[in-house]
Amino acid sequence: MIQARILVHHSDAEIVHEIRSAAAAIDDLNASLHFHTELRNTINAVTNYQPTLVIIEIDEDFDSVKTIVNETLAAVPNAAILGVYDASRLATNVSESTLMLQSLRLGIEDFLRRPIASPDFVQVLQNRLSPRRAMSGELGKIASFISNKGGVGKSTCSINTAVGLATFHSDRVALIDCSLQMGVCGVQLDMEPETTLVDAWEERDRLDEKLLTQLMTVHESGLHVLCAPPSAIDAADIDDAFLSRILLMARRSYDYVIVDTFPMFDRTVMTILDLSDHAFIVLENIVPTLQMVKGFFSLLQEFDFAEEKQRIVLNRYSSRSGSPAIGDVTTYLGREPDFVIPADRRFISSANTGKPFISHAPRWNRAASVLRAMVDEVAEIAKLSDELDPTKSKATSGSAIRASSDSSSSEG
Repeated sequence: MIQARILVHHSDAEIVHEIRSAAAAIDDLNASLHFHTELRNTINAVTNYQPTLVIIEIDEDFDSVKTIVNETLAAVPNAAILGVYDASRLATNVSESTLMLQSLRLGIEDFLRRPIASPDFVQVLQNRLSPRRAMSGELGKIASFISNKGGVGKSTCSINTAVGLATFHSDRVALIDCSLQMGVCGVQLDMEPETTLVDAWEERDRLDEKLLTQLMTVHESGLHVLCAPPSAIDAADIDDAFLSRILLMARRSYDYVIVDTFPMFDRTVMTILDLSDHAFIVLENIVPTLQMVKGFFSLLQEFDFAEEKQRIVLNRYSSRSGSPAIGDVTTYLGREPDFVIPADRRFISSANTGKPFISHAPRWNRAASVLRAMVDEVAEIAKLSDELDPTKSKATSGSAIRASSDSSSSEG
């Protein structure tokens, strides 16, 4: 028997009929339903009624949605919050994925599409009203690894950071390979996953936090990995709204979520950035790469992704003749790298054998030291609240730069 106190905020009277009809068709549902159209009445009902489920009609009035979500989380932290919408009534300049993405940003957990069908309604109720995950109230932190240039070692950095975290936080770290066209995380971890993002997509109608963890492949380090599909064709239907759901579920299930991305600034990467607490921008000290990354900074600025949430990783650094030095890179970009990983041939061996570099490199190895500093950085990010000075979390990265730049390329 599903027990529920359901509060519905709506403007369309037909929603009342749809929800009542859907609820009446569920034999094992014992629910009390409250409907409100005025924002003030809805907010008062949240406090007085203490609902287990809040359903909000979603349209272009995101201010009201934000207010209701915030009031609900303040008054009933464990309440489930759903959005209901009619795709046929959206304005011509608002797509369904845009509506969902904006709603997810505000704290909506899942959606009901109108007209509401009883099977969809019961599925959402089962997913959202099952015993809520025991947690301190803090969501896990998302760190994404991005670049607009392929072949710079972005995946290597994300994999080693994730494995390094999992070494200290077994079963509490997720690595999600969102490089849908050419994901390599599974290969570089010597894994043959039975399930990938495609399986999550195929189970999207019943996907919840529990099922998501079941779809993960567990690495020997204790890292949980959701691999990219084996081919780009398999991933053709996966969209940015679905990836938003995946990341939000992951951060409710894990303390740390590391995301690898495709080297392109598209809607998928924009979605990932929008949910990321921090992004590690990976580059090399090669002039064409630096030129591309400099333009990438401008895109991030236009996207309003705050500079204090960005970390610059200068990977495979070499001081060979003709290569820009760290000072030259800093001058050209107008930004000092936060991490400088010296070139090391053993990274190639690690990729070929599927043994992460960080898990077997000597403690004295300079590249491994910087990777461990990146692990510490992600852990530090997770400890800091949004109100704290973001420069505090850069303490380790500054020391990583100094440690690396003293002698940088003898192993390159």
